[in-house]
Amino acid sequence: MQLTRHTDLALRLLIRLADMGEQRATIAEVARDQDIPRSHLMKIANDLARAGFIDAARGRGGGIRLAREAHDIRIGEVVAAMEPHCEMVRCSECRLSRRCLLPRHLDRALEAFHAVLNEQSLADITTSG
Repeated sequence: MQLTRHTDLALRLLIRLADMGEQRATIAEVARDQDIPRSHLMKIANDLARAGFIDAARGRGGGIRLAREAHDIRIGEVVAAMEPHCEMVRCSECRLSRRCLLPRHLDRALEAFHAVLNEQSLADITTSG
C-alpha cells in the first residue's frame, strides 16, 4: 500500500498545524518551509477544510489552523478523506473477477490498514502531542 503524494503532504500540513497550536499559518509560509508549490498546497488545504480537519480564514489575520484538537483527528480518517477511491488492485478490469475471491481478502486487508491508522491520532504522531 502506498499513499499518494497528496495524502503525504496533507499529513505533513496537519502535523505542522498541530505543532502550532491555536496559531494560524499561511499557505505561503508552509509552502516555503516544506518546499511545496503554493498552488498544490492550496488544493490540499481546501480538501482538508472541506473534510473538516482544518479551519481556513481569509484576509488580514487569516490563515489555517486545525479545526479540531489534534487528539480528535485520527490518521486513518485523514487517509480515507484524501484517498476516497483507494483500491489495492482494479478487479473490475480483470476477466477473472466473477470467479475470483481475491477482492474479498484485499478488502479485508484495506480495512485492517485503516484500522491500524485509526489507532493513532494526530497528537500521537507529533512532538507536541
